[in-house]
Amino acid sequence: MISLAAEATTSTSRTLTITLFLIFVAITLAITIWASRQTKTATDFYAGGRQFSGFQNGLAIGGDYMSAASFLGIAGLIALYGYDGFLYSIGFLVAWLVALLLVAEFLRNSGRYTMADVLAFRMRQRPLFVPLLRSPRLWFRSST
Repeated sequence: MISLAAEATTSTSRTLTITLFLIFVAITLAITIWASRQTKTATDFYAGGRQFSGFQNGLAIGGDYMSAASFLGIAGLIALYGYDGFLYSIGFLVAWLVALLLVAEFLRNSGRYTMADVLAFRMRQRPLFVPLLRSPRLWFRSST
């Protein structure tokens, strides 16, 4: 009798979990479709049409750092390595800020949005994504 009740509870909870997951996926896809219709140029895609305030941009960066993966990763580092794990997490944040300060100005001044675009622009070569697109094809060809 107890096992039948446990199976019913498990089945109900599994159905609820799958339903909530599918609702989340549907909402995410609806937002993505809506946003894709609003995006017309590369500036719209990479920089939100330059319509974000500094506060909104700060919220986005803060949200990136307060993700579940960051919290779980930092908690895991501290659990495994103690104080050294904590220092690693602080070092990562400081290094990211330094890299941001060194790279952001060059990206903004060049009018490009990714490091690959900046390198291709500065080196006056074809965009770097062309060799990257060819490399998996070469890898599959050599492995068969």
